[in-house]
Amino acid sequence: MNESHKPFAKIRSSKGQIVHSYNIAVVEDDTLFAAELEELLVGLGYTVKSYGSAQKFLTDVRQKECDLLIVDWTIPDLSGIEVLEYIRKFHPDMPSIMLTARNDRRDIIRGLEAGADDFVSKPVDPEILSLRIKSVLRRYNGDVRTRPESVVLGPYMLRPSTSTVCFNDEVIILPKREFDMAMLFFTNPNRLLSRQYLAATLWGKVVDYQSRTIDTHVARLRKNLKLDPASGISLNALYGFGYTLQADAHAMNAAKEPLAMSA
Repeated sequence: MNESHKPFAKIRSSKGQIVHSYNIAVVEDDTLFAAELEELLVGLGYTVKSYGSAQKFLTDVRQKECDLLIVDWTIPDLSGIEVLEYIRKFHPDMPSIMLTARNDRRDIIRGLEAGADDFVSKPVDPEILSLRIKSVLRRYNGDVRTRPESVVLGPYMLRPSTSTVCFNDEVIILPKREFDMAMLFFTNPNRLLSRQYLAATLWGKVVDYQSRTIDTHVARLRKNLKLDPASGISLNALYGFGYTLQADAHAMNAAKEPLAMSA
């Protein structure tokens, strides 16, 4: 092992293990570097699967998504840019970090435009990589320490720890992004949430607020939670502006958690 790789072991022993439940995919054709990177991430508490081939990763991700993709710019079968463009098109909820020895401003802009959420330069500083992973995951998933145990509105109870919604006697499991959208609406009832706000809060700069991605997620949420005026709660569009979760007086009186008003 050369000197450039030794910090991986150093940060693992000095920081100790941090428990996470996130699954990270690493696409890197340098087998030695990939193995040491995987060792570092496992030592930090992440579940990791490494791929020496971009095509193998793209085949697997069709069956099961990961919580974070770490991809090298230069891969033999496909470039990191091409991988990011595919992910942005078919898996827009998946955050990504690009590893690269390129420091040219134009290359960084190209990577960000392709969908990268962050860059880490090679040779990799393990502590910087660790902090940037945490930052990207926090940006996509929120800080669970700031969330209540549950939010109740009418017949609905949302539990952030499990991304589940209890509706009458039914337990509904939602994808992470969809649940985060539900949390925004249920903690802001009877308030118009603009398309710009939804895009910035849920996707950062990844999604154009005028795109159909927002509408698609709202439609799925409305269907999965059976949001209907008959239950006292409905999700309504103000076309071109945003959406409002309409809750009647009975549903509002049933709320048992303080309702956070977001900007």
